[in-house]
Amino acid sequence: MIGTEHASTCFYLPTPPKLTEKWNHLDTGATQALIELNGNHWRKILTIMAKIVVNEQDWRQYRDVHLLKRDESIAIEAKKLSSNATRHIICGKESTDALMLNSAEFVPIDMQRTTLLKHPHQAIYLCPYLDYRQFPNKQINLLRHSLGLAALN
Repeated sequence: MIGTEHASTCFYLPTPPKLTEKWNHLDTGATQALIELNGNHWRKILTIMAKIVVNEQDWRQYRDVHLLKRDESIAIEAKKLSSNATRHIICGKESTDALMLNSAEFVPIDMQRTTLLKHPHQAIYLCPYLDYRQFPNKQINLLRHSLGLAALN
């Protein structure tokens, strides 16, 4: 688990980032250190995460200062849902399969029937992998709307 242990929002990803033994999500500059260790790929992942959860309009500041420190965590190669989280954002087919979730039990969150699906009775969302080609701003705003958050500009 990466991030706050008792986070209400948990993102599920299939592959861990490289981290040093001294890396700690609570450290000042932890996000930047993670990006420096892992490159542009993880910058994109953390940017999309920040855009999904930020309450303020400045997602950049949230990503760099608050992400994974306030109310988010990342579960890597998870086999079960986090017992602490109340919102589960499952990223990509590999994570969905590892959790043994049946996408047929989920419903589209929008009329365009994008790849964003929600469990009908729980706050479990099946989403594309956190990459701009698969998860553009339009879909980020659709998910934000389903989470009860305002669209980002």
